[in-house]
Amino acid sequence: MPRVVVVGGGVAGVYFAYRLLEAVEAEVVLVEPKPAHEFVIGIPMAYGGLVEFKDLLFPLSNLRRVKHVRDYAKALDGRCVRLAGGSPVCGDYVVLAPGSYKVGSAEYWSVEGAARLFEKIAAAKAVRFVVNELNPTAGFQELAYSIKTRFPDKEVSIHLVYVPNDWLYLLESWKAKAKEVGIDVTDEPPSYTRGELHISAPAARPHPLTAGLEVKPETLETQHERVYLIGDSAMLRLGLPAIGWGSLWQASLAAQAIASEIKKGYIEVVVDDWASMKDPEAFKKWLTYRMVTGTPLVHLKGLYQMWSEKVVASL
Repeated sequence: MPRVVVVGGGVAGVYFAYRLLEAVEAEVVLVEPKPAHEFVIGIPMAYGGLVEFKDLLFPLSNLRRVKHVRDYAKALDGRCVRLAGGSPVCGDYVVLAPGSYKVGSAEYWSVEGAARLFEKIAAAKAVRFVVNELNPTAGFQELAYSIKTRFPDKEVSIHLVYVPNDWLYLLESWKAKAKEVGIDVTDEPPSYTRGELHISAPAARPHPLTAGLEVKPETLETQHERVYLIGDSAMLRLGLPAIGWGSLWQASLAAQAIASEIKKGYIEVVVDDWASMKDPEAFKKWLTYRMVTGTPLVHLKGLYQMWSEKVVASL
């Protein structure tokens, strides 16, 4: 039975394991230092009051079809992953999904950090998100929407002080949705009034584990045979914003590629038109749709139910 080592127990890594085991029999080893998988895409649901923060945590000790190795991945050595506290873990395939490296103090990309931030948000009279990074960590739009939904009388604004061109197609289309719910979006920096909470959007950088890796956009295989890169770091290396919906697509694509090689001896993938990296404009249109119509609660509720009842439950 082929052995697949997955580094990273976040959304991309878990969804990859789910899609792979749907398609083929394999031994899957998940390297993740945390004791639980965090469904971070659902954090806006917790901000909106649809779920508790603890509902977004899924203990990895409950996994039945996937072996959890609780350790830090230090480096890649061929198709072996060197660990901080033990012997290397090797496989026929390695799928790197370590997320991205975050630079900033507003930790809204983890369940624990988001919960701490929410306490400050609930107590503030106004909440202002300030974006001034080349690659800002995604999620502030959905959080702003959820905060305004839960606290309709609270003033919420987004200040696009500096936004690179790669982000403009997403944020421009989102402005109309923000206006509908009473969120002010401006390119001016905020002035400070007592009782306000200013949240600077952190920057996302490729994870150090992925240094030197190149990604083939058609399959997400790197320059190293049978070593794949998916998730935030892969999105950044391909020049795209690190967005959860994109990570789900990448996980699905990599699972198709590996499953087809295991079953047929060669890689064959079927990429949906909206997600084809060969057509960046089509991909941008799809991401724009998600940013505008998928923010956040109605679409997220269905995804969360699928995640808890089907994805994680099957592993």
